[in-house]
Amino acid sequence: MTSPLMQVEDLSISFKINDKWCRAVNGVTFDIMPNETLCIVGESGCGKSITAMSLMKLLPDTARLGGHVRFGGQDILSLKERELEEIRGSRIAMIFQEPMTSLNPVLTVGEQIAEPLVLHKGMGWSEAKKEARNLLDLVRIPDAQKRLGQYPHELSGGMRQRVMIAIGLACRPQILIADEPTTALDVTIQAQVLALLEDIRKEQELSIVMITHDLGVVANVADRVAVMYAGDVVETGPVASIFDSPSHPYTQALLRTVPRADAAFELSPIEGQVPSIQKMPEGCRFAPRCKEETSKCNVTPKLSPGAHSVACWARGDIQ
Repeated sequence: MTSPLMQVEDLSISFKINDKWCRAVNGVTFDIMPNETLCIVGESGCGKSITAMSLMKLLPDTARLGGHVRFGGQDILSLKERELEEIRGSRIAMIFQEPMTSLNPVLTVGEQIAEPLVLHKGMGWSEAKKEARNLLDLVRIPDAQKRLGQYPHELSGGMRQRVMIAIGLACRPQILIADEPTTALDVTIQAQVLALLEDIRKEQELSIVMITHDLGVVANVADRVAVMYAGDVVETGPVASIFDSPSHPYTQALLRTVPRADAAFELSPIEGQVPSIQKMPEGCRFAPRCKEETSKCNVTPKLSPGAHSVACWARGDIQ
């Protein structure tokens, strides 16, 4: 059996608000397998991005982290900053949500792609810039030599996103974390970026963790899916199983919000909203919005065993 590349066990993330510690991520557990795309999906405010950032320990010192993030025989959460610098950008890389604010406006594209090669691979700047051109070719940016000398504001949104991908891939990481990589891109460019990531994943045999709220993206790129709600993973499994046989009421509700060509299908919004971390309900956090709530929901359910797992008192029999 193939061993996980990364194991996230009982991860919790808390922030201090008005002198009170509030838990934003609540005992999350999942594995990242070699050469796969894991999509973490859920509404805005469900804890997806801070979960992703914790995999590289990128959260501010004001955050309190618990649990384990095991990678390469080490627990990421216990490493010191200097030890983390050897991993970030080299073995684990991240594409942030908005390329225009993530790229440095006063450095050229070539300088920003070359920087991790100089830092992690020990290349000289001349050699690193030659490799930067190769990386622009890899992410299919035309006229790569010209683009190396341009600044982020001179590029389109789609090109800036490809530059972010090139930076992430510069050191040939084992895991690439993509936080909403198609946000603010039009539909055609979205499709191109997703196809590019899938091609690169296969070519370089890396693992991708993709954060998204777009179930259309999930259906097209995921191997496995983890559905998050209010800091909890409520369902996880192979993408086909999640879409064909969604079990958790929240997963089912999410899928009912996706438009379909079927004339008989009607969109159904999810009533209510994700709770504030200062006012999380006891037990199942989805219970206040769930039409199947019972008295058991006052106690937090655990994920059931098996490849397709669900945390729901009414759905605990999936294997």
